[in-house]
Amino acid sequence: MEMKAHFIRSCKNLLAASQALGLKASEAAANRAVKESLELLAHPYLDAHILGRLVSLADHLVQTFGDEIEGRSFFVMPAAHSKYFSSDQAFGADVEDAFPSASFDISEAAKCRAFGRWTASVMHLMRVMEVGLSSLAKHYDVVHDANWNQVINQIEARTREVGKRSHGAEAEQWAAEAATHLRFVKNAWRNHAMHPLEKYDEDRAVLIFENCRSFMQHLAGKLAEFD
Repeated sequence: MEMKAHFIRSCKNLLAASQALGLKASEAAANRAVKESLELLAHPYLDAHILGRLVSLADHLVQTFGDEIEGRSFFVMPAAHSKYFSSDQAFGADVEDAFPSASFDISEAAKCRAFGRWTASVMHLMRVMEVGLSSLAKHYDVVHDANWNQVINQIEARTREVGKRSHGAEAEQWAAEAATHLRFVKNAWRNHAMHPLEKYDEDRAVLIFENCRSFMQHLAGKLAEFD
């Protein structure tokens, strides 16, 4: 009985795998193997004919599955980053709500991180930061143009003008934290602009990802791109 159950379970496992991978011929072979095996194994005695048919069903299923699987490519994602592949809100719901135009690049940056495509992830993160910088520039009445290095410098100068007496303690705290994030953004942007063909390794890409997320989360607590 244990061997019978194991045989049926193996056929069902291959059926599930075939369905998940879209292997149509294997799915048909697995369905046939499951159906016929259930009927054959219902007999109290397994004679040579029944055993031969079971072997034939199993052999055909394994061969079909093997042939189809050879035509597929499989990727193994680094365990430390695989969670980002299926993450719909890698930067959090607040960022998605505040900056909807950055949603695509946040998602792509996360997927690239999951696959270990570090340079591609940074390229998407730069586009995300541009959305945040546009909102921050608007908040401080800074005219933004193609020269983002100058824009960042002007925003940085405006954050230093925010004081407790003139704007209140909360505004001062928020501006101070924004300035801290801006220093990282400024360096990342400068390096990106000065070395457009630069390649990024895991450590640098992850650092940029985490800091970009912190930057956007900080902005989302007070700003939104369509305000």
